[in-house]
Amino acid sequence: MFFIFGTICPDDNNPCTISYYFYGSCFNVYNQWIDCESTNQYKECVENCKKSSKFNPCSSVSCNYETFTCEFGNFWKNCDDLNKCTIDICNNKSGCTHTPINCNDNNNATIDNCFPTFGCLYTLNPEINGIKNCLTNSNCNDDKECTTDQCKNGKCQYIINCPSNYACNSNGQCKMIPQPTN
Repeated sequence: MFFIFGTICPDDNNPCTISYYFYGSCFNVYNQWIDCESTNQYKECVENCKKSSKFNPCSSVSCNYETFTCEFGNFWKNCDDLNKCTIDICNNKSGCTHTPINCNDNNNATIDNCFPTFGCLYTLNPEINGIKNCLTNSNCNDDKECTTDQCKNGKCQYIINCPSNYACNSNGQCKMIPQPTN
């Protein structure tokens, strides 16, 4: 309750509003000095909104600070999990999904891996390297800029020629490996 000039305004039991008397009437308005979203009433309101038939897991949901009624946003939720090994989308029924990407480069001379900060990474397969027969280096061309293709003793050898902190990507090019940030 708020008391002004002998008039008591009823409390609306909303921790996000303040009651005041103005020109013969009482009003409850949003109190900008309160962190409304951290109150139990606001959190409970949002949880109840998520149970509503109008809720879409891909859009935003909030509650009006003054009335604690549901407000459903039109913008899509960002589902990016910051993992370059997944395709991130939002499904209207289930919410965010993170589908693993396929790093298969269809080259049995490489071992295909995926690292969350880099994406697909291809290293030479030591079990396969040196199996293909050759007469000259040109017989060993794998069309990848990141490898040096050599014919040694009649067998192809593929040597990754990327500088330090670089790796061979699916396009056969050297790509810098992102370093973790603190």
